[in-house]
Amino acid sequence: MIIDIFGAGSLGLLFYSKMAQTQEDILLNLWTRTEAQASLIRQEGIHYYPSADAVADLSSLSIPASGNVYPVSHIYHTGDWRPADVILVTVKQTHMTPELIEQLAERVSERTCIIYLQNGIRTDYTGDNKWQVYAGITTEGAKKSAPNKVIHSGYGETIIGQLTQPHGTVDRGDESEVAANGHSDAIILLLNLWTKAGLSASLSNNIEMAIYRKLIINAVINPLTALWRIPNGELLASAERIAVMRQLYEEAIHVYDKADIEWSESLWNDILQVCRSTASNTSSMLADVQQGRRTEIRWINGSIAEIARRHQTIAPGHEWVCHLIEAMTIKEAD
Repeated sequence: MIIDIFGAGSLGLLFYSKMAQTQEDILLNLWTRTEAQASLIRQEGIHYYPSADAVADLSSLSIPASGNVYPVSHIYHTGDWRPADVILVTVKQTHMTPELIEQLAERVSERTCIIYLQNGIRTDYTGDNKWQVYAGITTEGAKKSAPNKVIHSGYGETIIGQLTQPHGTVDRGDESEVAANGHSDAIILLLNLWTKAGLSASLSNNIEMAIYRKLIINAVINPLTALWRIPNGELLASAERIAVMRQLYEEAIHVYDKADIEWSESLWNDILQVCRSTASNTSSMLADVQQGRRTEIRWINGSIAEIARRHQTIAPGHEWVCHLIEAMTIKEAD
């Protein structure tokens, strides 16, 4: 089986490292944004730290990468690529460009399954509507400490499900058809591979609910940690901070109700538990702000504000944090 990973950020490096350790009969291709990162990984491999404690102990596993690491610009250099059976897309929403979609298309056949493992939702997907598209939600914690170093900072679960329309726009009436059609052999093999790699993974026939659950969790936690420059757990340090969180939460569920989006009564407690269980973590949005990178705010809080507009309601808190985050100084970084 041929598995391509597009994106060599924290999640891309994590999934590559875990799958490479299984020694299964697979071909892993890793596609990076830059030649410099690809060259470094080819020369030195990936240094995988199974926990934050392993960093302090300097105990990493060296994952050889051989020659199957390329910058995405290299994808057009030859016409003899064998198409991938599975493509795992781990790039941030800010890098989901029409150019990247064209590069993905070079690796796709009619049998290829594409899994988008990303934060937020978007409605401007431009891929071929004949593609076998899956969405993925993960709570695995990963931190890239260098271009070829990744820390497995928290163990979680990955859920994937097939989309009949891209990025969280499945009509509920289509779910029985998706379930009845089943899933390709490649997806089943991938899930077995992830299990052998020590990753908790499962299939969902209602991935839309999982997508919108993660969206609201990210929309409450990420922008506030970025604005206040604090780790996740510090959100619970005062009643005033919790009140702001609660305002964003209540606005979001009001929008969900207007849009007939399913949500669970346990969601508020789930948000608080995420803050507790990831107390020392730096959110991805805070990390982007600290590095001067463009954030995914447009596809997180901006998505909630857009859903509100489409259903003749408002979400002023989510619009406000969008403006605040987007007004920060931005310098694009590799």
